[in-house]
Amino acid sequence: MKALQLTAEKFFELLNKKRTDPNFTSKIYELITYEDLPEPELINDNWIKIKVKLGGICGTDINILEIKQSTYQLNFVSSIAVPGHEIVGTITEIGSNVKNFSVGERVLVDEVLSCEVRGLELCDACKEGDFSLCHNFDKGDISPGFIMGLCEDTGGGWGEYVVAHKSQVLKIPDSISFEDALISEPLAGSIHGVFKRIPKENEIVIVVGCGIMGLTVILALKAFSNCKIIALDIRQSQIDLAKKLGADEVFLTNKGTFIRKIARFLGVRSISPPLQDPTIVGGGADIVFDCVGKASSLKFSLRLVKPKGTLILIGQPATLEIDWTPLFIKEINLVASNTFGTEIIDGVRKRTLQIALDLISSGQVNVSDFITHKFPLENYKEALEVASNKSKYNSNKVVFTL
Repeated sequence: MKALQLTAEKFFELLNKKRTDPNFTSKIYELITYEDLPEPELINDNWIKIKVKLGGICGTDINILEIKQSTYQLNFVSSIAVPGHEIVGTITEIGSNVKNFSVGERVLVDEVLSCEVRGLELCDACKEGDFSLCHNFDKGDISPGFIMGLCEDTGGGWGEYVVAHKSQVLKIPDSISFEDALISEPLAGSIHGVFKRIPKENEIVIVVGCGIMGLTVILALKAFSNCKIIALDIRQSQIDLAKKLGADEVFLTNKGTFIRKIARFLGVRSISPPLQDPTIVGGGADIVFDCVGKASSLKFSLRLVKPKGTLILIGQPATLEIDWTPLFIKEINLVASNTFGTEIIDGVRKRTLQIALDLISSGQVNVSDFITHKFPLENYKEALEVASNKSKYNSNKVVFTL
């Protein structure tokens, strides 16, 4: 099969160059190669083989390719892998223990490779439905890997075929396209974050960054709360889309006055500490969702949340240099959200990815504007360039077509 391949050896080679040469910058596609690889095989009779239709490019993927991702999780990564964890496709083969699925059905794949997938007795985290916190990402029937795309046995969405455990596979309703179904994955991540602290009636929520994660946070907030949403982004096109999706107010962040404008909108004071950006005093947002995960976004997020408010990290930060003084001074509650697992709705525990798929298929949320660019796999260099330079190419979600 045709696929993009990533190796740990190449990653460490580039990481070493980056650490020893401050002027070294790798090309976005330098870490991967376009290869003809064997198709992944069913691990056992509980597995399903899928012909990939679309493989999404995620911000986490870009961080890995730019050698910006932390090495913290490398014990839970296989040394040779096909990247890509946003996967939709069609079933081509099923194991003898797989029921309720048929060859030819359209499916969406939950990427987390937790205990049930690995054929293990459930750890304490998996018993609670916290699959992304599984204790056993390096054990069981398959090689190390905490998600699809980072495990050498499963394949990934940047290749023609993947295999997935039956517990990972969700049927795509006939009423929606592969494109819309693919957005269930980032939407699930945002739902998981929103359920960390569902806003109360009329609370003020600020969404920092209106890429895919910020936009899907807005959709999740609209679906599960009746809060007031303020959306921020550096691009006019993104805040226009945020407004279309239901944000009550939007602000461009490419001018230094935006914090003062938000303060005036909220009816509170702003001050300018010496040699620093303005900060809000005596009020602010009840909840801020940082959907970027960079030092610049966190700096603003900490200034916008009110005393004893909550800052939820949706964008995954790595090693950052940042002034955490506002966190301490305002006694801010800092909450992290990692991928997804299950959520409790009306007393019933349900898989987060299924919740997201149901919202899309029911028409409660509209994600038709999210995918802006499609590329065949052989054009991966152009695809990654577009995905990593969103302002230049006015890109949102970029996908591979296979």
